[in-house]
Amino acid sequence: MNSFIAEAISICVQHNLIFAAYRLPNHDQTALVVQSGQSVRTIGTADDFDTLSGFLVTPFAVRDCCPAFLIEPDFFYGTEITEDLIKRLGWLKGIKRNDKDCVVPEEVSKAEYLELIRTIVRYIQQGTFEKVVPSRVKIVQGVYAPRLGVIYEMLCRAYPDAFVYLFNNGDHVWIGASPEPLLLAVDGTMQTVSLAGTRSFSDENANIGAWNSKERLEQEYVTRYISRVIAHFNLTDVDLQGPDTRKAGNLLHLRTDFTFSSKDLKGRLGAFLNELHPTPAVCGMPYKPSLELLMNFERHEREYYAGYLGPIGLDDRLSLFVNLRCMKVLHDRLALFIGGGITADSIPEDEWMETEIKADTLLSIIHQLR
Repeated sequence: MNSFIAEAISICVQHNLIFAAYRLPNHDQTALVVQSGQSVRTIGTADDFDTLSGFLVTPFAVRDCCPAFLIEPDFFYGTEITEDLIKRLGWLKGIKRNDKDCVVPEEVSKAEYLELIRTIVRYIQQGTFEKVVPSRVKIVQGVYAPRLGVIYEMLCRAYPDAFVYLFNNGDHVWIGASPEPLLLAVDGTMQTVSLAGTRSFSDENANIGAWNSKERLEQEYVTRYISRVIAHFNLTDVDLQGPDTRKAGNLLHLRTDFTFSSKDLKGRLGAFLNELHPTPAVCGMPYKPSLELLMNFERHEREYYAGYLGPIGLDDRLSLFVNLRCMKVLHDRLALFIGGGITADSIPEDEWMETEIKADTLLSIIHQLR
């Protein structure tokens, strides 16, 4: 880990610069994108994604409070963070932050979440849905913004196979370590994945034969959905690998990989992403009724949780990840967002425990600071 990255992040946070820091899975170097302008560029469905360059952030559902946006690379450092860069960052002028307007997501009790799951299971058993993915918020009190550089470094060390990021767009500060690619492109090849189902890591769970029908079906729904999107865009020569188990920190997931040529999406990248996201891994099936149910029953706005983010057009790469295992950084607390897929066979207590296990991805790091 670069010895100056924590210091660089701390300066960006302290000066309230618009920036993003990220470390790709199984890479050593952190990249830093810093914008000198005073407001981020809002991105809409009409934008040409093939020409975008910067750090792209898209919410779960676009709202006035949380639009899709691009942090533009007025300063882009894709290799070593140097002492000279630290000095240059200190000269940049940030923007004024208004914490009073920052929304604090609402936390629900265990009893309330269990009742929500029971309600969803009843709907599924009645045939209204195949799968629904509710989420909840877990609040951690404390002032953590000054230590975000340290937290970022700890996440990088703890989760080398995750996409670790931190961004500040002037109104929102988020940090996370996501295990789930949405769309990757390098050297003319694109890849998307179907990722669903969660178990604690163990040698026994690494064997896909140990997974039950509920977990396999949860992942199969996502695989079918992505297959339909790919068919709708008439993508040819698609290589499919899986499902198999993949390790993500202290967890395991079921995963299927889809690989195809980048040229097959030329001029259609934005449209493809718009149809691909959100997948049933973060929303449900069928899509529109599941989305409506979540909007009605979840007491919090998801904001950028379960959206997607990452570098686009930087170093000739596209590396977009679903924003999972993440938290919103507020002045005096952290808001962790966690969720899980519900099917007809879901047991509410087990689903609660799955969210607790997922929350530990970040909480295990936070607890080391105390």
